[in-house]
Amino acid sequence: MYTLLNRAGFLRATAAITLLAASAVAMAEDVGLYRVFETAVVNDGDYDNRFTDVELLVDYTAPSGKTWSFWGFYDGNGQGGGDMTSGDTWKMRFMPDEPGTWEYTWRWSDGTQGGSGQFTATEANAGPGIIQAYADNPYWFAYNGTEPVYLKSYYETGHGSIAQDFDWVSENVFQPLVDAGYNHLQVNWLMSLCCFTQYYDDGPEPSTLDLALYENGEVTTTMNLGVWRLMEQRMAWLNDRDVGVHMFLGFDGSRNDGPRWEDLDEDEKVFYVKYAVARLAPYANLAGWNFVWEVEGDRETHELGLAKLLAEYDIFNHLRTYEDEMPRENHWDQDAYTFAATENHEIVSTDRIVERYNYWRTPWTHYMSSLLSYVGKPVYMSEGNALWRRYWHQRTGATQDDLRGAAWATTMAGASFNWNGHSPGGRLAAHGPDGLPFDPEHAFYPSARAIDILVDVMTDEVEWYRLTPQSGQLTHHDPFRVFALVEEGRQTVVFSMKGEPFSLFLAEVEYSDNAWINTKTGERQAVPAVTGHGALEITPNGNGERETWPQSIRFEPPSTDTDWVLVLRKDGVRP
Repeated sequence: MYTLLNRAGFLRATAAITLLAASAVAMAEDVGLYRVFETAVVNDGDYDNRFTDVELLVDYTAPSGKTWSFWGFYDGNGQGGGDMTSGDTWKMRFMPDEPGTWEYTWRWSDGTQGGSGQFTATEANAGPGIIQAYADNPYWFAYNGTEPVYLKSYYETGHGSIAQDFDWVSENVFQPLVDAGYNHLQVNWLMSLCCFTQYYDDGPEPSTLDLALYENGEVTTTMNLGVWRLMEQRMAWLNDRDVGVHMFLGFDGSRNDGPRWEDLDEDEKVFYVKYAVARLAPYANLAGWNFVWEVEGDRETHELGLAKLLAEYDIFNHLRTYEDEMPRENHWDQDAYTFAATENHEIVSTDRIVERYNYWRTPWTHYMSSLLSYVGKPVYMSEGNALWRRYWHQRTGATQDDLRGAAWATTMAGASFNWNGHSPGGRLAAHGPDGLPFDPEHAFYPSARAIDILVDVMTDEVEWYRLTPQSGQLTHHDPFRVFALVEEGRQTVVFSMKGEPFSLFLAEVEYSDNAWINTKTGERQAVPAVTGHGALEITPNGNGERETWPQSIRFEPPSTDTDWVLVLRKDGVRP
């Protein structure tokens, strides 16, 4: 005997229907477009391992008639309890992308009786969709590949915070980030595989530190359903607020002494991926899948194999990547990867001592690593050394000037990034000098303010999603200190470190809406209208015949005591 339960925030026992007929019909409910539809069925069949002995298979039919084949997942008692032998609840989750009435049918792989149901996808409470590469300019991201979204991303490092009181975490960590305009987080608790003593010690004690998602090598028998519930509670809260989530630690705990992907056989890997997809892929804000930090990229047994499995089983096509520490030689051109997660090592030298203390903190290495990482897919600076106060600043000697410069340099390469302003030591806090950097008294508040200014310039001053990195249009400048984004004939953005002067080739149009903006304070100074003499034609072989070059225009930033950004626009370009 099994029972159907609908879910609208919690399981409603009063909605249960004992299945006495040949099939059952689920009660309809409304769900916003790109939000999570969920329902549950109870199956008390006799199974030795409820994770693997039977599979719940589901077909969803859209109002247009398109059919999506997916599957459900075993969830113990449905409340975070149970294991492979105790529990009777399976769940179905889905993310509708068309308004109207959806129908679904489910069946069991062992022939146990199935059923059907329907729900209505509505424009009310609709989400914006899945973050993917922007089809018209794949340097950038866009919802569903069509609606550009500028990522304002923070690295939230509270591994063990998933076991802290959720109301406290949402009020003291997530809500301040949302209030500060962040629409994307890189997190360590997805997947929950390690480092559980890293929680906010100015908050309530965690309910447990037993937070490993499964025991090493035993993913099909030891899945911790309570941990899944904690992760999903956070995913759901962030999804409701359209905050994207990038899994930094990902599927492999081996880099942090957690459960190792390589200790799973092929069948176990497939189970792990399908189970994770069934639970997480219906959350539109998953952005995106990742193996773990600093790996090679081409291993079929590890990160590339994972990406291929995700490409096969994630019917919603969330972003997929691996993080490459040394992107001069990378593998993001593989079809299984849909964006690049990068770091800024070995840009200058393979001598790590030389690089660590001379280059890992410099804006230029962030710029170059972002350029090198672009293979026609968006680039996300996942581990920019100057961008992380926590961990990397104390190891590289980076300053807030370096952080601000690295953020701008990464942006000038057409890349997105995260940053972190928490204290560099072991302590993690939500408030005070070690906490989130949004209080004006916080030591890294100037960096938070600088990120605000950068995002405001990119989203309020220019049509950023039309720009591409074109520092080749610069001349008579220091290429380590001046970088440019250009949409020829419409808009240009140039970042200049410490007021470094430069000359610029501009298309033969009048740029009449122009300004210098202080990247540290936001101060603006108007720039008179300029008319270009022609953009430089950039070819792979270059053009050394300087006498044929168009005339460039010289620009002198207002001062040399801080960094400046120049914004040039044709009339009417401003968003």
